[in-house]
This record gives sequence, C-alpha cells and structure tokens, in this order.
Amino acid sequence: MEINNITCVGAGLIGSDWAALFSSKGYEVIIQDRSEELLEKALGRIRSNLGFMEKNDLLGAGNVEESLAKIKTTTDIPEAVAKADYVQESVPDNYEIKKKVFKEMDGAAPRSTILASSASGLLMTEIQPAVSAPERCILVHPMLPAHLVPTVEIAGGRQTSLETVASTRSFMEKLGKTPVVLKKEVSGYIVNRLQAALIREAIDLVDQGVASPEDIDTAFCQGIGLRSPITGPFLRMHLAGEGIADFLANFMESYRYRWESMATWTTVPPSAVKAVVEGTEQMDLVKRKSLAEIRSWRDEMLVKLLRTMQEGLME
Repeated sequence: MEINNITCVGAGLIGSDWAALFSSKGYEVIIQDRSEELLEKALGRIRSNLGFMEKNDLLGAGNVEESLAKIKTTTDIPEAVAKADYVQESVPDNYEIKKKVFKEMDGAAPRSTILASSASGLLMTEIQPAVSAPERCILVHPMLPAHLVPTVEIAGGRQTSLETVASTRSFMEKLGKTPVVLKKEVSGYIVNRLQAALIREAIDLVDQGVASPEDIDTAFCQGIGLRSPITGPFLRMHLAGEGIADFLANFMESYRYRWESMATWTTVPPSAVKAVVEGTEQMDLVKRKSLAEIRSWRDEMLVKLLRTMQEGLME
C-alpha cells in the first residue's frame, strides 16, 4: 500500500510529535483537534520539534519552513480524514472517547485508509465494534518523544487483517522507526508493562523510606539504565552467569526473596503520593530548570545516545 497523505487526529504532545516526524519525512499532513487554540499550540510544538531536528541534522534535505508548509489544520474529523491514506489518532486513553473518534473516522475515511491509534494501554479489540471496517484498525504505540525514539509497538485487534499489520510495519520502517509487533493483545503492551513494574517499585521504595526519588533515579541511570540501551532483560540474564539456563537454575532463589518483599498494590498509597511529589520537587535538576528546559536537555541527550548506538551497530 502506498502512503502519501497522513492525518493526525488529536494534536497534543504525542500528536504533535507524530506530525513533526511525518512532515520531516516529506509527507503531506493534516492535524485535527477540537479548537483553533489547541491547533495553534500544536503548531508551536511542531515548529519547536522541527527546529530541534534541524539543529541536530535530523531533517534530511529539508528545513523547518518546508516541513511546516506540508502541514494543514482543521477542527473537523471528517474533513481531516477524507483523503488520508494513514491516520494516527492520539486522543486521550479512554475507551468511550476512542470509540467515538474511531466511529467518526471510519465513516469519513476511504475504505483503504489505515486507522492507527497511539493508545498506551488499551486493546484494539475493544475499539473495533465501533467501526464498520475493523480490519483496518491497529494500535501503533510510540515512545515519547515520538519524533526521536525509534521504537513503536504494533498490535492488531481480533479483527485486524494481516495486510494492515504488514503495511503498518512497512510504513513505520520507512519512517526510520523500529517496530515491534505483538503476537497477541495485552493491556499496556510491552514497554508500558515493564515500565509499570519499575514505576511501582520505585514509588514503593520512596514510600518505605528506603531512598529519595533523586537517589533512585541516580541508581537507575548510572546502573541498570546505563546497560539498557545495549542489553535488554533477557540478554542481561544470559550474560550474568554461564548463559540463560544457568541463570534460571542458580539465581532464582535470591530473586524469590526480592519478589516476596516487593510491592503488589494497584492503587498508589496516599502516603506515597506525598513523598514522591515532595521528593521529586526537591531534585536538583527539577529545582534548577523548567519542564521545557528539562525536556530539551532530555532530547539533546537522546540524540547523542542514539548516535552512539548507531555507531556501535555499524562496527
């Protein structure tokens, strides 16, 4: 399937990132949101994203103004999707909202249009009953910032066609993304399930008085986080002893003690909320810089890290 015209429905942080990526690759893009005010804010974010990409030589042969010229705006969903080959929806993660938006997109988009959702934990199977062409509906979950981080998770629903999965994967690869296709649906997919486990334990360590948010962030970033771009959990286990079988045979007893004492709650305790907010607000970086400044610093570091990783892969 040839994709030329793209629509972004929902132009918040995620939608703006997607729009910047699509336009930077030369695609014609329509962004849609509920008001002109929201669209103006989105264009400001997109301009900022494109400026960052240009500064870091990520725009290819184009420039900011050329990329911005490829973007049009509207508050009307049917108008936005009428000529789209691919739609990336990025509205709030709520089934009722998603179903309403997908029903409207499904009724106005050409039958061949792929309808993709940026949902971070919902199941496409639950959204598909709202549409007449469920075979073209698919989840494409990005990592923030979506215009920089390569990985996207792709998950079809029960009625998603294999052709839609294959076309979506091919399109993401063409964009320079690294797609990971799930074999079956699961809430939270891969990344957010791993992240949810990490976040719960980090919050609980603060709530139990074990360490401050700053010390926990330091332990992660200068410890396992430092290895994470190179070795994932399974390769890490494989390297810890004499291979993965040896690790599972000889290290599980010590892990059992850890698992038995780890948090299992599914609602954050009120005491933890207070401790985490106060502790995070006292972090040195948080006290010295605004959210925008921290995001900019994070993006600069991400680009440096990605370039280092690419150099390593080419050796």
